Amino acid sequence: MTIKSILVLADGGPGNDAALQMAVTAARQFSAHLDVLHVRADPETMIPIVGEGMSGAMVEQMMDAMTKAAEERVRRARAGFDAFCAGSGLSVAWRDTEGREPEEVAFAGRCSDLIVIAGAEAEGEGNLAATLDAALFDSARPVLVASQPLSSSMAPSMGAHAAICWNGSIQSARAVGAALPFLRHAERVTVLTADEADRRVPAAMLRSYLARHDIRAMDEPFKLGSRSIGKGLLEQAKAVQADLIVMGAYGHSRLREMILGGATRELLSSSSLPVLMAH
Repeated sequence: MTIKSILVLADGGPGNDAALQMAVTAARQFSAHLDVLHVRADPETMIPIVGEGMSGAMVEQMMDAMTKAAEERVRRARAGFDAFCAGSGLSVAWRDTEGREPEEVAFAGRCSDLIVIAGAEAEGEGNLAATLDAALFDSARPVLVASQPLSSSMAPSMGAHAAICWNGSIQSARAVGAALPFLRHAERVTVLTADEADRRVPAAMLRSYLARHDIRAMDEPFKLGSRSIGKGLLEQAKAVQADLIVMGAYGHSRLREMILGGATRELLSSSSLPVLMAH
């Protein structure tokens, strides 16, 4: 697999610039085309939600406030695009559409090799969490979750030291497959294996597979102890000084906004490192 087309969500929120800067870094690293997507919320679709028990004047005021908020988000998203993308020298396209953000990102992502999105905790809003879920579970594409906070000076490439969170599962195998372009660029690759990993698919088997792709990896087994899986993986990735985490996305429920499993959400909410995920 090669990465030739990247989709990044520019939502105009607190994580907007982090996502754009990381997407530009990845596009430059792989000489890829970059589509920058902004999804405008339609205030009229909110009427059934905000309109119950409200007078016509109150509904109109609410719609006016939402329209102004949407316009401000467009302004911030476009400012980020102008700052990070417009003069990057890359093949870049700005896409401005209206609708439900989770659906639009999932649909657009299906014709991309990689989706870049800010971490939901950077936004602090449920909508971005739903968008992240949709990108992971409804696009069939890997997702690169931008780290927070963003460093003031970012290297011209990412993933010099990639840490693979490996437990032998289908999800982790898919994540490794999606990460191959990054792993080939990496100077170091470390396979993190907790004591809960499936022993039928050990780290040694993964290392042999990677070696056939000319990727040399080192094992780093560790014990969780009293730590949760998410906390243990994150602490171990930092201990080996990784700058990119590769892991599968795990889910328990197909109810919207409740898809990501606890370990996945915990790691994403606490990680200051970019996380490449696939389901």
